[in-house]
Amino acid sequence: MIAYFIKMLVCSGVLYGYYALVLKNNPFHRWNRGYLLLATLTSILLPLLQFSFVSAAPPSYTAPLITVYGYMTNTVQQAGGAGIASWIPPGIYSLITLLLIINMLRNWLLIKRLTRQGQQTSYDRYMLIRHPQVKSTFSFFGNIFWGEELTPDSEEGKQVLRHELEHIQGRHTADKLFLQFVCAVLWFNPFFHLFKRELAMVHEFLADKAAASDNAPDDYARTLLQMTLQTKRMFLVNSFAQAPVKRRILMLFTHKANYALMKKIIIFPVLVLLGFVIGCQQDLDLQSPVKSSAALLNVSQSSATTTSSEEVFKVVDNPPKFPGGEKALVRFLSRNIRYPKTAQANNTTGTVFVKFVVNPEGKISQITTVGKVIGNGLEDESMRVVAAMPNWIPGKHEGRKVSVEFHLPIRYVLQ
Repeated sequence: MIAYFIKMLVCSGVLYGYYALVLKNNPFHRWNRGYLLLATLTSILLPLLQFSFVSAAPPSYTAPLITVYGYMTNTVQQAGGAGIASWIPPGIYSLITLLLIINMLRNWLLIKRLTRQGQQTSYDRYMLIRHPQVKSTFSFFGNIFWGEELTPDSEEGKQVLRHELEHIQGRHTADKLFLQFVCAVLWFNPFFHLFKRELAMVHEFLADKAAASDNAPDDYARTLLQMTLQTKRMFLVNSFAQAPVKRRILMLFTHKANYALMKKIIIFPVLVLLGFVIGCQQDLDLQSPVKSSAALLNVSQSSATTTSSEEVFKVVDNPPKFPGGEKALVRFLSRNIRYPKTAQANNTTGTVFVKFVVNPEGKISQITTVGKVIGNGLEDESMRVVAAMPNWIPGKHEGRKVSVEFHLPIRYVLQ
């Protein structure tokens, strides 16, 4: 989950950076609306993407899985304390998420109460609701809650009505609910909060453009200034008096953007590159060898007969064998591996993948581990026992003895 959250932060940061540098404050509002919604979904789903190019490489030989059993050395009191401590971070996360979702439901119930208690007037495309508690006009799905500042029949009132009708026809409330829910569940991601803020502004740009007639943007700008009130508002609704008013007025008089097509399509190579980096990240981790000081010591002791220029094969005609076969290999490892005390004390478990080379003389060399580091001595112990192996029967390819890569999985289990 931590790896997923990190990838999600990186993905959302890159996508928001593109929006802030290229798309923000440009007049193609419908494109920006779609981009902000898709960028949010992409940031959530793209970290789940994984490519695998490992299968294209020649396979290497793998020994049977060896399971090493150990026994927990912590007392019941220590284990209980560790268990409680491990629940603190997810508990805090769940509590904050629950409070944010409760706040969403509270606002929704408040709107429902205003709808139920208010004076309702039904029209073809919307329902007009008046209530003494509504001080500033706003819309929520198909309802327009009319404030006390204007009458719908006045010129300014007609502009405000066209503005709110655009919110209704454009289904802007659904966008707000989606972003609000995402920010409630993934509240720790600051870029989602920025997406939500920018999407609210794009909604206002779209509604302002629909409300301002082509020949009278100045009149609408004056109405917008008059109606901008410092009022407490709910984040689920689309309020006419929504700040910052300066950006909204500037966008009323912005009709063209330089290099508009280029600004729109440049996101596609960015997405391809981002998806490649995110999707290949796990494979890069699995392919990178992990060496410790003990591994370097073992390599220096056992690789004297293998030079760096010697070719290492992954597939040969006759693979190398442990003296006595697989049963003898399992018996040797079972008798010689010891569960590290540090790992037992910290309840550390997992599977270590040891990679090594059997050279033409049958000696073990180039010992490393691959994959995720488990720690607490498991890697060192695994490489120690591999370095202590007797000489193998070397592998042969085309009639000659060659160096062959081998993998040994060792699973550590605590009881």
